[in-house]
Amino acid sequence: MNELNEIHANKSNWPIILDWVALIAIVALGYIIYSLSQTINILKNDLGVLRNETSSSTQILKQGIASLEADLATTTLTSNELSLQLLDQQNKSETFQSTISDLSGTLGTLEKLSKTDKELLQKYSKVYFLSDNYVPLSLAVLNQKYVFDKTKTIYFHTTALPFLTKMLDQATNDGISMKVVSAYRSFGAQSSLKNDYSVTYGSGSNQFSADQGYSEHQLGTTVDIATEKIKIPLMVDFADSPTYKWLTNNAYKYGFILSYPKDNTNYEYEPWHWRFVGVQLATMLHNNGKNLSDMEQRDIDTYLANIFD
Repeated sequence: MNELNEIHANKSNWPIILDWVALIAIVALGYIIYSLSQTINILKNDLGVLRNETSSSTQILKQGIASLEADLATTTLTSNELSLQLLDQQNKSETFQSTISDLSGTLGTLEKLSKTDKELLQKYSKVYFLSDNYVPLSLAVLNQKYVFDKTKTIYFHTTALPFLTKMLDQATNDGISMKVVSAYRSFGAQSSLKNDYSVTYGSGSNQFSADQGYSEHQLGTTVDIATEKIKIPLMVDFADSPTYKWLTNNAYKYGFILSYPKDNTNYEYEPWHWRFVGVQLATMLHNNGKNLSDMEQRDIDTYLANIFD
């Protein structure tokens, strides 16, 4: 009976227990909700702070970028200005170097001219007179192997001699017979030769022999060419020889020109008479089909500085 009463009493306490359990659960749930709410608020605050910081950082970053862009623009402008200044300086430097080069070239030309005989390119043929005291600056003896008459000693301008010997050697290599009959003749020697010609040919000698002082031979840069089979002294058959044809096609390469071609106004046609004027001038005359007598003296003089180049 007592047990039944206790069971009955315990049953009567269940509603109270359940109420307490419910209350505790509600309190716990409320606490959890409160805690969650607090956490959410904290997170919201943190998010707001983060957003503010992000916004502030973004603004700072934008300002930094803008500042860098401004610096870049300034630097680019400065770089462009420096590039222009550098280009200007380079142009000035090139102009200066060009001027220096021109001056050096001019000085070099003047130096060459100061050491070059100014008579070498004058037109001495019934036009200009060469002093009876004139003698080339230096004369050298021509090797006997190049001489027509082995009993004669022939002199030629020392600086022009290598051009002559190269021409004679090349002709020999090409199978051409070529010998030097005459080269340098002094004022006195030309006078004697002219007298001899005058005795033999009378006034007709004026057509092929220059008076003393007017002869290119006095310059020491002129040669009379022959072969073993050509008649001396007039060499009337020389124009038909292979030697003359070779000279016509090749002499300019060594600086030599035909002084008295056909139809010249100075002397009769002398295919054997060749004068050294330098490779540049000889090549120009050859390429343009001109004679030295066709040119003005002032134009000829522009080649003087390079006559031995």
